[in-house]
Amino acid sequence: MPLRMLVLSLTGDCNLACRYCYASGQDRSMMTWETARRAIDLAATGGAPFILQFSGGEPLLALPLLRQIADYVRTNHIRVRMDLQTNGTLMTEETADFLHGADIGIGVSLDGRPTVHDMLRCYPDGRGTSSDVVAGIQCLAQRGIEIGLTCVVTAENVGELSGIIEMAYYLGNVRRVGFDLLRGQGSGTAVRPAREEEMTQAIAEVFARNEHLGRLHGYRIAIAQEEQATCLSQRTGDGFSHCHAMSGAGVHIDAAGRIFACSSYVGDARFLLGDVEHGIDVRRQVEVAHEMQDAMAFCRVCADFAGCGGACYARWAGQEHSALSNAECALKRSAMMAAGV
Repeated sequence: MPLRMLVLSLTGDCNLACRYCYASGQDRSMMTWETARRAIDLAATGGAPFILQFSGGEPLLALPLLRQIADYVRTNHIRVRMDLQTNGTLMTEETADFLHGADIGIGVSLDGRPTVHDMLRCYPDGRGTSSDVVAGIQCLAQRGIEIGLTCVVTAENVGELSGIIEMAYYLGNVRRVGFDLLRGQGSGTAVRPAREEEMTQAIAEVFARNEHLGRLHGYRIAIAQEEQATCLSQRTGDGFSHCHAMSGAGVHIDAAGRIFACSSYVGDARFLLGDVEHGIDVRRQVEVAHEMQDAMAFCRVCADFAGCGGACYARWAGQEHSALSNAECALKRSAMMAAGV
């Protein structure tokens, strides 16, 4: 099966110390150009278009490498959509111009209004980052560059999620907001997840606020989970198609060039599929995908599976219907209702 998603961790290093970071234990080294080139060639071998997502750490710490990759993709006419997920604090005019010229989609992490965001996403010395994040987003807005926001949901900000919608309209260049529930890896083990009932109420408020502000501003910001529910309801298959790891169509490559099935399990030998020098162990890739699907078999018998596509393996594995996993069900059910699925 050709790869549909290639996630490159350009560096494990980061300039922040977010309290819930699932990648906090990753190697902080920088990916070499040779490793990046081999990874891209590996994904491009089949000739099918794929998504190339840049992650970290903070990928803008590897800006020179990012420039090399963009040039390589353009020069070799590789059929790829490039996306970048950044904390936004390192955005400059020069960087914004490069990202726009290279046609790299931009997602910025923002967890709510400044006071809420600063509780969770801070610098190593404890200072809040919201002012720098907003300045980075405004730098993009001044160039007419549209972005998406990703909000990580924990027990500490779930009651204030509608604030991210207010921030999105205030910033002006946000066109999409997605909610990423806390992952129980890395520093995330020390942060309490949102409960099911908290998520249900919070997402209802999010959709209500979005409709209200959308009417006032004359446009409506897309909610990623609502879009996904609409898309999944129209699919013809019945698999876990929302997750490239579970479908065997996506991989995460760390800075050292090791290939893993899932971004949440970088460094875990159970999910190691090979390296960029020797390629993907296809047999192991299929085995891991089947192991993940088998562990989530209960999703298939759920009445909501058609519009949900199944839960996230990384949030459910070993959780046994915990707050972490039940909150995901609440989020997806609310999104399905909003989408009319």
